[in-house]
Amino acid sequence: MAAYMALHKYGSPHQEPLRDPQLYDTALTREGLRRAAELGPRVAALKPRPQLVLVSPLSRCLQTAVAACWQLRSEGQVPLRAEPLLRERVTLSSEVGRPPGELRSDFPEVEFPSDMPNVWWYTGGQHGADPWVVTREPQDVYEARLATLRRLLAAQPERVVLLVSHWGVLKALTGRELQPAELASVQVELPAA
Repeated sequence: MAAYMALHKYGSPHQEPLRDPQLYDTALTREGLRRAAELGPRVAALKPRPQLVLVSPLSRCLQTAVAACWQLRSEGQVPLRAEPLLRERVTLSSEVGRPPGELRSDFPEVEFPSDMPNVWWYTGGQHGADPWVVTREPQDVYEARLATLRRLLAAQPERVVLLVSHWGVLKALTGRELQPAELASVQVELPAA
C-alpha cells in the first residue's frame, strides 16, 4: 500500500549537542519558531494537499506543526492530531515528554488521543518506573514501535498525510535524512492494513 507523505523535521530546539543539559521536553528557540512559521506557505501549497497532519507530542514538534500548518487548519478542516508513536527515541531528557493534560492546555489546536497515557514516552518498560529518569529506548523496542507506527499509518483512511516528527523516525520511514525545518514529499510503501 502506498501513501504520500509530506515530512517535516522540527526547527531548532534549545538543546546542546553531545551532553544532556537536563532540559525536559525542550521547546523551539526563537529561530526555530521563525523557521517553522516560514514553512506555512510551502505547507499550504503542497500538492496533493495533506488530508491529515500527525505530529509527535513533544513540544518542539507541536510548536512546529501549529506554526507551519495554520493555513491548512484554517482553510480546509485538515485535522492536526498528536500521535505518540511519532515520538523521538529516548536518549536525552529532551525526549521525555509531558502529560497530555498539560499539552492540551498549551496546544488547544491539536487533537490528542482520548486514551493517551500520562506517560507516553519510553521509561524502561517497568510499571511504576520514574518517568523523569532518562532510560535509553533499546533498538528492538524502537523498531517494534516503528512497525506499529507503519501499521497505524497504513490503517488511516487518509492517503495523504503530513508527518511532523524527528530525524530518526522520519529516516526509518523513508530512508531520507532531513535537516531541521526541512520539508520533503515522498511516497512510502506501507504494510497492508
